[in-house]
Amino acid sequence: MMRSGRWQVVLALLVAAGPAGGGAAQPATARDGAPSIEIAGSPSPKHDVAAPPGMVRAEVGACILEAPADLRVLLDRLAAQAADLLPKLETELGARAAAPYRIVVIPRDLPPPGSPVTAGSPTASALRDLDRLAPEWAAGFLLPWRRIGAIRLAEADRYPHADLGSVLAHEATHMILFDAAGDNLPRWFGEGVATGIERSWGMRDVLVFSSSLLTGRLPPLAELDAAFDASGDRARSAYAASFDFLLWSVKRYGKGVVREIVREAASRPFPEAWQAATGVTLERSEGEWRRGSLLLYRWIPALTGTTALWSGITLLALYAAAHRRARSRAILERWEAEDRPRVIPDDAEPDDDEVVH
Repeated sequence: MMRSGRWQVVLALLVAAGPAGGGAAQPATARDGAPSIEIAGSPSPKHDVAAPPGMVRAEVGACILEAPADLRVLLDRLAAQAADLLPKLETELGARAAAPYRIVVIPRDLPPPGSPVTAGSPTASALRDLDRLAPEWAAGFLLPWRRIGAIRLAEADRYPHADLGSVLAHEATHMILFDAAGDNLPRWFGEGVATGIERSWGMRDVLVFSSSLLTGRLPPLAELDAAFDASGDRARSAYAASFDFLLWSVKRYGKGVVREIVREAASRPFPEAWQAATGVTLERSEGEWRRGSLLLYRWIPALTGTTALWSGITLLALYAAAHRRARSRAILERWEAEDRPRVIPDDAEPDDDEVVH
């Protein structure tokens, strides 16, 4: 948690003109004073609305995206993704954000404190303060009671995410869940839903989950919450476990079970909400899932595959993950490069092969 003095800097620069407290938030307004947020319907990005100094802003429904001014192209593309992603999230969850919330893009290389580049730049200072709010390994984070979150460009493809859109969907899901049920949802449930909301279980998940079970124990769900604030390895295992449990639950109880649990949790303790939505206790569900997971992800690889085969699968998964990360970073670097002005000498010859985007 940030100290109150540091909060004043962050909130003054990044949350100005937006909700900062835990109470009811007011709609953001455009320059002419007219409402610029429309929660209902399929949103279209609104660009060039009022933003803090040194930042650019795009609004998509209740989601307000902000980035440093030199990342305008990247922000516009993220806003286009958000216009497609956010309505799908709302439909999947059966809920929507109750008021505007802000997601700030933190650039890949933040100048260090005291750098000549940041001298007299309160925006850079505020971005650093915001960046300090989460563990270094986190690709994104959200402070739901403050209705503000962030996406780190440098970590956007880190597990359990794939790209910027994936991180945005994850954090937006947290905001919607918070507005729907407040603090009644345990963190492992929120992380499991947010991880699986826009993708399916894949090889990276198998690798992370099975590796954690082959080298350790499967902790109870109640112990997963603390792991999300621990080391990167423990957090990855916790993400994979919570994701797997939610997928198991959807297969066992039906596609609408998440919506039902969230709806029930708005008015009763989570264990009661779980039983009302599924017809069984949470303890029984967890027990059945644990037995199946231990059999599938720990013993089957050990009993049916040789060490060389399992090592080969692991290497292939690692190679695929490295290839995906390189491709994702290349896309991000291209987007960032398009934001930077190009200086062409007066005597330079035109390049017939150059493609202008």
